[in-house]
Amino acid sequence: MNVPAIAKSTFELLRNQPEFLKITETMITHLNKIKSSLERARFVHNVVDEYNQKVFSHPILKELMPCKAGCTGCCHTQVSVTEDEAELLAHNIANGVEINYKLLEHQALAGNDSAAFFAIPYKERKCVFLDEKGACKVYKDRPSVCRTNAVVGDAAQCDTSTNAGGGAIRLVKTQEADMAIVGSFALAKESGTLPLMLSKVLKAKNAKENTSTVKSILGRITGKKPISKDHEL
Repeated sequence: MNVPAIAKSTFELLRNQPEFLKITETMITHLNKIKSSLERARFVHNVVDEYNQKVFSHPILKELMPCKAGCTGCCHTQVSVTEDEAELLAHNIANGVEINYKLLEHQALAGNDSAAFFAIPYKERKCVFLDEKGACKVYKDRPSVCRTNAVVGDAAQCDTSTNAGGGAIRLVKTQEADMAIVGSFALAKESGTLPLMLSKVLKAKNAKENTSTVKSILGRITGKKPISKDHEL
């Protein structure tokens, strides 16, 4: 289970406080009732957004946060996602969102190793969903971790072009959202970095489509209809 570092740190800090632990437990309970991977991912995102709304709506924080479209510091860092979130991102691609597949595979080679990821040149670390203007192509369906990434002060503190995330960063505390995120990762069948998980999901879908195509072609040649999944042994 590759729980995001900040969410994990929050959980370790607050796990003994009943009101916070209940957030994690409630998230797990609700997700267990949802069968669709896309619905599960969107449910998590909605919960995270609700908790964040209370934090990010503060007038002073609004004034001090530099985070906005075009500010892409965090979009060049390693982001963890659940399998559900990877499925949701793949769903966006299937519906027309274009990405650089070569760049995705290059990043996926780093696996879940942060040192290997930050050894990749800065420009080649940019998220595959970042457009030429520095905006997110899948903002509505962006991962939960991306929803909690926010800082106070100068945006330069997020720059990892010369520093692989080792400098002091004044992060906005999103404790309730973090506890919800831990719940989603605890229940996930698999989790890992965005490039690795998305690459796995896309390859699995491609293999499934190829198998279906082959069955269809064989069916036309033999004059037999492809065997439905219900009748497969």
